[in-house]
Amino acid sequence: MKQIQNVIEYLLVQLAAFPIRLLPHRLALRLGVGLGSFVYHVIPIRRGVALQNISRSFPEKNTAEIRAICKKVYHNFGQNIIEFMRMPKMDDRFFREYISVVGGELLERAGREGRGAVCLSGHFGNWEFFPAVIHRLGFPMVGLARDQRNPLVNKLINQTRTGRGVELTQLGMGVRTVFRALAANKFVTILADQDAHKEGIFVDFLNRPSSTASGPALFALKTAAPLIFGVVIRGEKGRHTLLLEEVDHRDLQGVTPENIQELTQRHARLLEKYIRLHPDHWLWMHKRWKTSPPAGPAEDGNQVAQD
Repeated sequence: MKQIQNVIEYLLVQLAAFPIRLLPHRLALRLGVGLGSFVYHVIPIRRGVALQNISRSFPEKNTAEIRAICKKVYHNFGQNIIEFMRMPKMDDRFFREYISVVGGELLERAGREGRGAVCLSGHFGNWEFFPAVIHRLGFPMVGLARDQRNPLVNKLINQTRTGRGVELTQLGMGVRTVFRALAANKFVTILADQDAHKEGIFVDFLNRPSSTASGPALFALKTAAPLIFGVVIRGEKGRHTLLLEEVDHRDLQGVTPENIQELTQRHARLLEKYIRLHPDHWLWMHKRWKTSPPAGPAEDGNQVAQD
């Protein structure tokens, strides 16, 4: 029964993707906004979690402002889905016309230094463009990816990513692959903004202790590779801007718990900065604060969220 369900889901995704790739780009994005509105109003997947997360992170905002942000989050996610389905047809001309880069000199410097780079982002804007754009600029890219529940859909998603020239390794299983890639002067992209459970370290993020993966800091400190943070900002008429900043760690010598903690806090602050500037760009539907520090009980957004 499970195999039949997987096949049906796979066929539905393929069936939806075909006409979407035939549409003009801006019309397809309007369809994405409509998809986001439909999900928000009709099948509100994790809407309560998102509203609660936004409310607790922006206590100064009233209910109307919080709901407006939440609706735009779903609009952005709907557009992300449409853009991901259209990625197989996105050529160099598309990337030149629709995506600009600020801070590209950081990539060039990292390439010259020969230690690769740890490229870090979050589920912000269209995060799928992050590794694809860097690879298009001429830098070999290895992405850490989490497997999806449906193996057929997972294969389709990974084929879309690798079709843009990005190598993939499984999240949680690719530590040696990451070190080999950095040693070969390749760039590694990681999304490190989800709850890291008991294995994570706690840093301050949006004024709350947040379990965060230590991997990016560990990789950068152990190899002396630059840690480059980036976000893709959605603009008007289907355009995007990739903004890059270096998370400087030259003052942190050695792989110590204190240095890992400090560097993790530094990149968490950068993501928080952009979330506060563009609160509708982040995927608030995550149960980001599900794991609490040892002294307190774990949160469950589904239990306490009110909608």
